[in-house]
Amino acid sequence: MQTPHDARAPRTLNIGILAHVDAGKTSLTERLLFDHGAVDRLGSVDAGDTRTDDGAIERRRGITVRSAVAAFTVGDTQVNLIDTPGHSDFVAEVERALEVLDGAVLLLSAVEGVQARTRVLMRTLRRLRLPTLVFVNKIDRAGARTDGLLADVRRLLTPHVAPLTDVTGAGTPHARVTRRPPDERTAEALADVDPGVLAALVDGPAPTADDLAAALAARTADGSFHPLYHGSALGGQGVAELVADLVRLVPAPPPPPDRRPAPRGTVFAVRPGPGGEPTAYLRLYDGEVRP
Repeated sequence: MQTPHDARAPRTLNIGILAHVDAGKTSLTERLLFDHGAVDRLGSVDAGDTRTDDGAIERRRGITVRSAVAAFTVGDTQVNLIDTPGHSDFVAEVERALEVLDGAVLLLSAVEGVQARTRVLMRTLRRLRLPTLVFVNKIDRAGARTDGLLADVRRLLTPHVAPLTDVTGAGTPHARVTRRPPDERTAEALADVDPGVLAALVDGPAPTADDLAAALAARTADGSFHPLYHGSALGGQGVAELVADLVRLVPAPPPPPDRRPAPRGTVFAVRPGPGGEPTAYLRLYDGEVRP
């Protein structure tokens, strides 16, 4: 799935999609693949024709049972998406996926809000210091919340979070997302985890937009801060903003040394191939493997 970098190789990111069940993980995966030309039509969980839920039980029940992998390309970056189960019954699949990730997108439903599994996942992601972006899905559904949900995120998940998008018309089919540049509220949130921003706020001069952008990138990369985005996986709102910052803020792993080491990697999933044959997905850290 991912091979070590060289000067000619494109950048590769392994990104996990994690959430409480029914928050929209598989729908977001389908949207990302469709928007970037990896599939020619949007699959539907209800119709049982999504790209990643290809098992009979998954399609019949409309749930993800095994972690699945799909890829798309943004510029010179290949993003390998790992769609993980939301049911706690399949937590072993999630744990295996976490071992091979460069970053994660944690989904919340704007309707259901912070749920039990969401809290467990965020605790794990913060313990691993894994770069994590938060995506508030279903903003176009009746009952969707934004400001109140942000308060819940800060109280129940982590205080070290700031929204980088705004929403108009939340809870209606006309919900729309606009980008929100880092501002004074972003600076105050970053000051809790970035000494440079704190010093600038206390002693002056105030941090510039470039200062905030640099601090946001650094603190997202080390897993201490979490940018938050809004959108709808089904409608496509806000997904472009999420992807743009995903490839900008999540760092790729460093290239291996210039030597030919023994192969070292982790097989984290085994899925049926196009002809039904078992296909193993491998995160390769060093060396090279051949058939």
